[in-house]
Parts: sequence; C-alpha cells; structure tokens
Amino acid sequence: MDRIEEATNLIKALNTYRNDELEDYEFIKIVCSYFDKIKQEDLSGADLSFLKYISNIIGIPHFYDLLEKFEQDVTINSFDLNTLSAVIYESTLNISKHNKVHKYQKQILELFKPNQLNRYFLSASTSFGKTHIVFEIIKQMDYDNVVLIFPTIALLTENLERLTSDESYNFFVKKYSIHTLSEVENIDDKNLFIYTPERFLSFVEKRENEIKFNFAFIDEVYKIDNDYIIDEEVRENERDVAYRLAVFYSLKKDVDTLLAGPYIDFSKPDDENYNRSFDRFLENNEIKLIDYNNYEIVNKTYSDIKGKKSYEVDHNLDLTFEKSSKNDRLIEILQQIFNINENTIIYCYSRSSAESYAKTIINSELLNEHSYEEYAEFINHISDNYNKDWTVINALKKGIGIHHGLVPKYIQRETVSLFNKGLLKVLLSTTTITEGVNTSAKNLIVLHNKKGNKPLKKFDAKNIAGRAGRFFHHYNGRVIVLKNNFMQAINSEPEGIKHKNYDIESPKEEIDLFYTEDEYLTEEDKAKIIDINQLQEDRGIPDEIFHLYKVVSRKDKIEIYDKITLLNEAQLEAIKKLIRDINYKMDIDNGGFQVVLGTIESVVKNQKLKFLIQESDRNKEYSLLTHFVHFYLKDGFKGSVQYKISQGEPVDKAISKTAEFVYNTLKYQVVKYLGVFNIMYKFYISQQTGQLIDEVSGLDRLLTKLEYNAFTEKGRIASDFGVPTSIIDYYENEEKANEIKNLFDNYELTIFEKVEKIINEENTGGNNV
Repeated sequence: MDRIEEATNLIKALNTYRNDELEDYEFIKIVCSYFDKIKQEDLSGADLSFLKYISNIIGIPHFYDLLEKFEQDVTINSFDLNTLSAVIYESTLNISKHNKVHKYQKQILELFKPNQLNRYFLSASTSFGKTHIVFEIIKQMDYDNVVLIFPTIALLTENLERLTSDESYNFFVKKYSIHTLSEVENIDDKNLFIYTPERFLSFVEKRENEIKFNFAFIDEVYKIDNDYIIDEEVRENERDVAYRLAVFYSLKKDVDTLLAGPYIDFSKPDDENYNRSFDRFLENNEIKLIDYNNYEIVNKTYSDIKGKKSYEVDHNLDLTFEKSSKNDRLIEILQQIFNINENTIIYCYSRSSAESYAKTIINSELLNEHSYEEYAEFINHISDNYNKDWTVINALKKGIGIHHGLVPKYIQRETVSLFNKGLLKVLLSTTTITEGVNTSAKNLIVLHNKKGNKPLKKFDAKNIAGRAGRFFHHYNGRVIVLKNNFMQAINSEPEGIKHKNYDIESPKEEIDLFYTEDEYLTEEDKAKIIDINQLQEDRGIPDEIFHLYKVVSRKDKIEIYDKITLLNEAQLEAIKKLIRDINYKMDIDNGGFQVVLGTIESVVKNQKLKFLIQESDRNKEYSLLTHFVHFYLKDGFKGSVQYKISQGEPVDKAISKTAEFVYNTLKYQVVKYLGVFNIMYKFYISQQTGQLIDEVSGLDRLLTKLEYNAFTEKGRIASDFGVPTSIIDYYENEEKANEIKNLFDNYELTIFEKVEKIINEENTGGNNV
C-alpha cells in the first residue's frame, strides 16, 4: 500500500465532502476503506491525530476506537487544534461513561422530544445499530410503559440476555419490570415488555385495557407486506397479518413509535408503478420517514467470481484458482481466507444445500487438522442427546457450523457463539442468518441467488450481503459471489413496500377487513363484513371471543363453532376424556383428539398440517398427527427422533423432520388451531351449562405444553432462551430439581448457570420476566 497516495486520496475526498460535493454516506465508505488499509500499519503520533480527526469529521469516532482491536496503541500524547476539536466533538456523542453513539444515531435520538408525538419509520443498513439507539431513546425519554417487538423468540431472548448480562444496561434492570411472557401476573409502575408480534397480540387479548403504552418499537417491520419478501417455506405465511395487527394495536393515541427495518425501499410518486398505500399509512398515523439505507457503517466490497483464474478482492486478499468447478473453487476460496486467518459465512439457498456443502468441505480434508478440544463438551452433549452420525456434529468436529431453521435453537445459538469466538472457521447458513443473528464475520461467500426455489429480490440480497462485516469488528466486509447471478439481484430495481390496509385495490384477507378504514374497502369487502357480523349475531358470539387468536378469521371460528354444536353425545364425551387425560397425565386420548382434528380440519390452511390430519395410520384408525403428538408428549424431541430412526429414516432426515414438526407445525400451527377450537368449545359449553367460560375445563394445559414445553414461569423463560430439555425439566420439577441437576453434563451446567443468572437477576430486582 502506498500510504502517501492513500492519504492524499482521502484528503481530496475530505475537501470534496466539505464543499458539499460528496454525500456523507459516500465519504463514510472512503473513510472505512482507508482505516481498513492502515489498521495494521505502524502508526506515528501524527497518524493517530489525523485518524482521530477524520473519524470525528465523519461523525463515527468508533472507527478510531476500533484500531485497538488490531493491537494499535491509540493513546495520543500531543494535541493540536484539530485533535482537540475532534475530542470536544466526540464528547457530544457520549451517552454515558462507557457508551457513545455515532452522529447518525444521535440525529435520530434528537428527534425524540418530550411533550410531542414522536413517531418515526426508520430504514437503515444492517450495520447502523438500530436496536442500540432504541434503548437510548427509552432512557432519554424515561417512558413508563414500553413494548419492544422482535420477529423471533431468538431475538426476544437475545435482548433479554443483553439487558440482564451487560452492565451498561443495568439502568433498565433497576428501573423496569421486564416481561417476555404474555401471561403477566403483576404490572408495575414502569414496565418493559419484549415480545414477538404474536405474543404481543396475545397480551393485548388478555390485558389491553389495563395498561397504557408510552413507546412501541417494532423491528423488521417490512414483514407487514408479504409480497415484499420471499417466503422460504412452501407454507401458509401469516406473519404479515400478525405484523399488521401488531402495528395496528401499537399505534394507539399518544403512543410514541419507532418502526424499523433494513434496506426497505419506498415507492416514489414518479415511479411507473407508484403505489401510495404506504405513504397513506405514514400520513394517517403521523409517522415521519427516516431513510438511512445508504449509510453503511461497515463498507461492503463485492467480488463476482466466474471463470477467470484470478481476482483482486482488496489490498489484503487476491483470489487465484487452479480449478474451474464451483465446488473446487469454493474450497480454494476457503483455503485462501484461512491463510489470512479469517473465518467466513457461506450463504446457501436451502437447508439441504447447507448440509450438502458442509459435507463437501468435510470431504475436501481442508480442515482435517482442526481441533475441537475447546468445545468438546458441547460435541459430547449433542452426540449423547441426538445421534453421533448427525451431519451437524460431524461438521462441528471439523470447525464447520450449520445454521438453519431445523437445527434446535440452543444448538444454533451455541454454533454462532463458537463461530464468533473464532473456534469455527465456517458457518453455512440459509436466510436464518439474516434474522437479526449477530456474527463477527468479515467474509460472506454467496453460493446461490435464490431463497428456496425463488430468485432473490433486491431487498433479500441486500439483507444477506449485510452479514459481511460487523460494526465494532470491521471497517470493510467482503461479499464473494461464486458462480451465480446474485449481483443481478443486488443491482436490480427495488420494489416499494406497500400496506394493503391503505389500498382499496389490494385483495384483503377476511382478517384485514376488520382493521381497514371504509375508504380502502370495496363494496364487496363491506358486504362480507355485514354477512360475517350477521353470522356472529345469529350465534350470539361476543366480540371478545373473536378478539382471541386474531390471525384466524372470524368465519373459520364460526365454522368450528358450528361443527362443535353438531357433535353428538359420544363425541363430546370423548373430548371430555381427552381433557381429563391432558390434565392428569399430560397425554392425549386418541379418540377424543381425533374428534378435535375432525372439527378443525376443514379450516386448516397450512398444507403440512392438513396432510398430517388427513393421512391415517396403517390401521386407518387415527391420523398421523394424533400419533406424532402422542410420541412428542411421551418422549419429547429426542424420543420423536428415535422413533423416526426406528422406522428407517436416515439420521439427518429424522432430526430435520422432527424439528420441522416441533418448531414449525406443532408450536405454531397446531397450537393456533387447537387454541381456536378450545375457545369455541369452552364458549359452547358455557352456553349449554351456564358456567363462566373461564370455569370450563379445556385444552389449555396441552396448548401451554406444545407452545413452551413448560408450565412454570421459569421453565417457559428457559424454553424461550433455548436450552437442553434437561434444564427445562429442572425448573418444571421443583421436588426433583437437585436430582435432575446432578445428572447435568458439563455443557448443560454451563448453560444452566447462564439462564439461572438471567432469571435470578430479574427476580432479585423485584421484576418479572
């Protein structure tokens, strides 16, 4: 590197920036690139003063601080006026003794002022630090009741762990009661709720009138528009409904709001296919748009690897190739990344491709010398509890992590942790890596330009590329595209986000009809509402019944209710026996469960669940779902895997099928439809007997078991956190707790201590998780 030339180019860019001829986000990229090139050079006092000055000119003093990670002594012993002004400016970004924001985060923080309605929609790069600024807003505004809504349980628990484990967040633990479960026993004077959209809606159903929220944050809010993203699964996707409802219920009068997401594009009035629905949504709810999409706090470089023999990636990495096939080139790229002592994420379009490429890397013998001694306890634990022949285990032994939706949650978490510590060299992942998972990878190798079987949209591609490089760890991230058309997606025309509740031309699901203003409903839509209201009135079903399980339509609920009213005495008795078996031994009576499935089958939209209900066993007596639920209740995840292996399934398939069933079908789809059956059944019985609906015995205990695999508050928090089953058993069996703990292996003990700290710190502070 020619340091004089690089410094000269930077100074030229600085002058252009000062003359308002260069956008600040473009100058950020130039500064990032300069820091990246100089980070491991011998730096003089003059160099340090210049770097301090430059990092503050662009408003990101963290760039200078990051030099310490590269073993630079950043102490400045001689101050000139430029250095002094830089230090003074930096002090304005300090939030506390050990915490500061960058200039662009502060711009957002300064928008929030007391005695005014503060509502903003923020779209920014993945490296911007959106969640960090949310906590600073809460602290600055001193709100009494706050709800933070994240897309996944994993992100929910990640933020809970941050609050309870990081000393810089002690303010929140001391000041707020923190809640993550929808069943809240005590609401205090100051409360912080951390929810998924579904859990927030469940809380609203139970306690809406008991609390007034002052601030709501909703992350990944692009999910309100199901057409904006590609659904990886071939399944019913109801997240958009849940997200739209969560936004609807959070935007109550006088509630401050921050809606956020990465790289969201917006329709412009001069676009050929301009759709005004999202603009209407913002206007009607007094939300101001903040667009920081171009502000990459960690710069990205793209290398599109096709057939050439060599590629210059950056000043520290040149890729050369001897072979031409995709698999061979992947191995050659990995070898050259390992040679500079770096790790990498590899994006794959599907779960099966992630596991297949893991086997390719294993078979290449590239990592034969890798030692897993430092995480042997983890390997031993999953070998004992799953199956030693599982590809995930074989990969981990070679320093390769596999991350997708069918790997149990705590194994995903531990895999990412090992990768961030540098103990794993490779992390193969599907788009699960874009769901807010924080990694320390500088490199991202993109193997496909698809998500499932669908070509990536620009939004998805940008979000995937955003995983290259991480703020506080890197100045530049490398995106290496290997023999596919990913760059076409990156450079494609963006699609503007829409909001169907503000678009009269958008076809609406029945659920949306009841949350849409009349001006955005067609005459046909209005007629449907009248018909449904008449059906409700004819049956005497109160509104509060329909407000439960909001993501299931009213007509579907009415259909289930009607079918319940037609059940004969024997069928009703079978349901009562099912309820007794659930309450007394947590198992299902096959006959009673079959009656329930027959009642809900016609309204089930999810095709996988529908198949499990309709497909019978060999004796044509009970559905497959009845058997699967029985085996899961009897022996848990591990027992379900062993059952499938005993039926001849290969190990990888047995585990992935069990995970698919437990995490996708059981915990969400089955719970949702059984939940609707339960509330309509209890309402019917209350009509017949005169009992209060809450006094009618139903499937409630089964629903809690299927959703959380736990009944106690501590057990459910542990389940959310993602832990081995033995730890949940510890919290669920108070009388046998010590006996269970004595059987923990070393890995389980480590995880137990972490979870126990989170639970106990909350309880010590008098707060409720």
